[in-house]
Amino acid sequence: MTAMPRFVSSTHPLVNAAGREYHLRLWRPAAPRSAQGLRSLLFLDGQWLDDTLSSALAESAPAGLQVASLGYRTGERSVIAPWRAYDYTPAAPGERQCDPRSEDWPCGGADALLAFLRNDVLPLLGAAAGAGSALFGHSYAGLFSLYCRERAPTLFSHIYSASPSLWWYWPRMLTLLEAGHGGAEPRRAGGPPVHLMVGGDERWRPKPASPGLPREPGVSTVPMAQRYCAALRELDAPADLEVFDGQAHGPMLHSAAKHALRQFARSCGGLDFKHESI
Repeated sequence: MTAMPRFVSSTHPLVNAAGREYHLRLWRPAAPRSAQGLRSLLFLDGQWLDDTLSSALAESAPAGLQVASLGYRTGERSVIAPWRAYDYTPAAPGERQCDPRSEDWPCGGADALLAFLRNDVLPLLGAAAGAGSALFGHSYAGLFSLYCRERAPTLFSHIYSASPSLWWYWPRMLTLLEAGHGGAEPRRAGGPPVHLMVGGDERWRPKPASPGLPREPGVSTVPMAQRYCAALRELDAPADLEVFDGQAHGPMLHSAAKHALRQFARSCGGLDFKHESI
């Protein structure tokens, strides 16, 4: 007898106001409660995470939880790199609105992406804003997830920020945090819990990688994450930081995604993750 799948998935093509093409993939329990009763965890960069999430959900049965991923419709890194550098970043300080590591990459699209999530993506999850939807982002998307907390503090119930690109015009994000940013929504006391995850072997370098060329040693990103976490706590915001020993930047995407999935399921209460390896 063939076992029934624990989750069923569906894919929704989306296009933002600028014509950027995405796909939203949803995994819902095969025998769910109503969609309105499901807690949701939205992963950014689904083009790289969908296989990892599918494998995790095939092995586990967290009732009452749906998982979503928003990804570009291509996985080609050379194409996506400048898109991510724009979509996931706020306005840069000063007049030059470009990535600090590549002048050819414009920045400052975070508010547009935030509006896209609010108006086009979250309604497809069937969950009211702030009533159980959590957000996960890695690298530039990790930076964006922290920006979402400042700009729209009631939109997400939890923020999972893995390997956030805090080096981006450092200390820009720290300055925005301490200034309160003047977001579109009033700041909620404490705000949503922020879970920071950083690899112990992650390094920041002033130039992006070039295929076939050696890279300089770089600077650890852990101290920046520690400082940001401390600043959150000084503002009485719930925040924690976990350092993944021996993990470099690339592998952290999948390690942190599985960790966030497990932690969010537990935070929902009574959800059954049967395999600790997930």
